[in-house]
Amino acid sequence: SDAQPSVFLFPPSLDQLHKGTASIVCMLSDFYPKEASVKWKVDGVLQSSGIQQSVTEQNSKDNTYSLSSTLTIPSTEYQSHEKYSCEVTHKSLSSALVKSFNRSECQKE
Repeated sequence: SDAQPSVFLFPPSLDQLHKGTASIVCMLSDFYPKEASVKWKVDGVLQSSGIQQSVTEQNSKDNTYSLSSTLTIPSTEYQSHEKYSCEVTHKSLSSALVKSFNRSECQKE
């Protein structure tokens, strides 16, 4: 039977930003079947580069899959935008599931 993914979105760490890059991670867990798609949007604009995706093997206990998608961009570019979204499409979902965060709300210097 189909299982809906749990979706978590993690902003980059300040440590990482100070080093010059920003990696934003979208984690999907406990879903079935394996086919799932993740789209990244920055201020509403679809991103096509800087994305790495990896799918885990099937979990032997409950036969579900997990996936992580990472968007990596230069810190300067990260700082120049506000809204970061990961949009998940999966057979179990009637419409895309979107997780977002606003950069200004995450950044506490």
